Order: sequence, then structure tokens, then C-alpha cells
Amino acid sequence: MTCAFADPREWLLEISPTIQAQSWQQSQVYATSSSRWCAYINQICLHAFLDWISTEDFPQASVWYSFSGIPAFWEFVNGTAILLEGRRIVLIPSEAIDDSELEVSQEWVDIPSWAADYYLAVQVKPDGEWIRIWGYTTHKELKSLAHYDSVDRTYCIDARHLTKDLTAFSLSYQFCKGEEMKAVVALLPQLSTEQAENLVQRLGNASFRFSRLAVPFITWGALLENEQWRQRLYQQRQQSQSSQVRVNLSRWLEGIYDNAWEATETFLLFNFNSIAFNFRNSSGSGVGSIKRAKLIDLGMEIESQKVVLLVAFIPEDSQQVSIRVQLHPANGEYLPVNIKLALLLESEEIIQEVQAREQDNYIQLKRFDGEVGECFSIQVTFDSHQITEYFVI
Repeated sequence: MTCAFADPREWLLEISPTIQAQSWQQSQVYATSSSRWCAYINQICLHAFLDWISTEDFPQASVWYSFSGIPAFWEFVNGTAILLEGRRIVLIPSEAIDDSELEVSQEWVDIPSWAADYYLAVQVKPDGEWIRIWGYTTHKELKSLAHYDSVDRTYCIDARHLTKDLTAFSLSYQFCKGEEMKAVVALLPQLSTEQAENLVQRLGNASFRFSRLAVPFITWGALLENEQWRQRLYQQRQQSQSSQVRVNLSRWLEGIYDNAWEATETFLLFNFNSIAFNFRNSSGSGVGSIKRAKLIDLGMEIESQKVVLLVAFIPEDSQQVSIRVQLHPANGEYLPVNIKLALLLESEEIIQEVQAREQDNYIQLKRFDGEVGECFSIQVTFDSHQITEYFVI
């Protein structure tokens, strides 16, 4: 480990290729590509910081959580807590080039047993060759100066409120040990076993990409604060991911359909059956488009707001197909406003997304092409509810 000081007030820590490789391998146990990347950048931050700080002023520095198991919270939350002689600091890594603010997930601020004394802003080079620690703040400052974003449940503090001189951090830590750095945080309620079990089952689906936003924070925070339930939720998502089944579209050519996918006529959807799927079969094989539909329940309380996902594809030749996807209201005249329909690659990168406006009776993705053997997924999102359907051509 080497430490360079492009700016003597910052800490620039280099990451060895070995640590990069190890961190990447260890991150592969997480359920989604986003949680795997979160685990990766947090692990290289952890290794770099501990390796360096333990040779400097804090030889007894240690990780806050136990390594008896996988750090389950990286499945849900960005950040890593470290103990420095009785005080807790949290490293908050980000790949953002812009260092105009520090964004901290609410969990690190408002879960009483997670709240830290200090929060360090860490910039991670995308290829993982180094990390740059460029500023810090305290829990009190976060609670009093940061803007709380209720949409994504983060505290965002402007860079002008951060202490940019990291030498001040060491001095503050050594000479202000008697000063309280934390604001008062309200205790979270205790969940009953039944409540916790229901939450684990509901939020444990790996297609629930933003499980931390799906229930009120006091409920989510209480679940996550309990190590037993946090680990259970993580394991449930692993099982959900490993049991993920892809709809095989090529089998539709043989008249073989999964039970949940029904004939479009079942739902009596005029737009889908008459106008939207006038594909031109460029192969000239005479095979028309194959259409199926599935009822999607996003957990919305209003029955009339359930939606129907419709997929049609047409063979262009022996290896190429064209695909179109629509979303319709199941029992109502219009879709819920702001419901989203997205196309994702196997890597989970979103390459198309549409959103319903007022009085939209359906929305659709642009027609796209694929080859036999390719995988993709279709995602339906409404508020904090999200369902993902996985396909292989």
C-alpha cells in the first residue's frame, strides 16, 4: 500500500491488483449487479483504508461488523463502518467525478446502532486503482446541515459544509475525544417475529431492486438493525436469485408456454391485438408474430390498477427475432401515472425505458431485435414496487 498526496490535505491510497482481484471475487456472492458493484467498491475502500490507517495513528483500527459472515448490508446500503479506538467512522465511496456533495444513506444516520461519529467522503477511481478521501463531516453536522431527500432516503450535504483538510481529522480525533459528535437519534420499534418473517419473504425477492424503499423507514430500519433478520433477508435474496427462471421465447414457436403466460385474447386488450403488433416479417417465412400476456401484481392496493405485460416476437430467420413489449391496465381504463416499463440487458443495464402519463391506456417499448440464446429482462416499476421478468430467446 502506498499513499500519495496530490493535495496534502487529502489522502490518496493506491490499490494493488491483488486486492482488486480479491475484492471482485468476494463481491460475486451478492444477488444483483448493483449490489455486487457496491460490495466491490466498499471492499477495496475497506482494505485500502485499514491497511494504511493501521500503520499510521490507529494500529488498533478494526471493522465494526464481524467477518463471521458476509457483510449482508452491502446488498442494500452503500458504506463501510470502522472502529477507531472507541469512535465509529463510516467510509462513503462514490465513483462520481464531481465532489460537490456527500450523499449518505439514511441507514447510516438514523439507525441508532449504525450512527457514526464521522463520515468520510471517498472517491473511487472506476478501475479501482486508487481511492481519494477528500473530506469529512460529523453526525451532528449531517443532521443539522444536510438536505434529507425523502425519495431515495439519503442525507446530502454540500461540500462547503465538509472539512476538506484531512489533517484536521486526525487532530480532531486525538484532541476532541470528550466532545459528542452525534446528534440524538430516535429508537426504532421492535418487530415481532411474524412481522419480520413477512418482510423477509416480501422483500427477499432479488427482482425487488429497491427493497430499502418499499416500506416505511422505521420498519425497514428496525429490520436491518437486527443482525439475524438482516442476514435472513440477504440469504432470501440469494436464494431468489439462484432460483430465477427465464422464460424461453424459442419454445413459444413450438406452442409451449409457461403457465402464467396466457393468450392475449384472455385480457381483451384492443390496442395490443389490433394495432401495435403489425410486424413485417422480413424473412418471408410466413410465420406471424407470437403473442402472450401475463398479469402483473405490483402489490398495489387498488385492484383496478393491476397491469398486464404483453410480449410479442416474430422470427426473422433461424437465429434472429424481433420483439415488442407493451404494458396495459388489467381492469381499468388507464395506467397508473408514472408507472415505468424498461428493457434491461443481462448485465442489468437499462437500455430502454418509458413512463406512463395521465390517461395513457398503454405504453410500449420500441421494437428491438435479438438472437437465439441472448438473455434480457423486462422491468415494471411503480413507486417503490418493482417486478422483473427474465427471458432467453
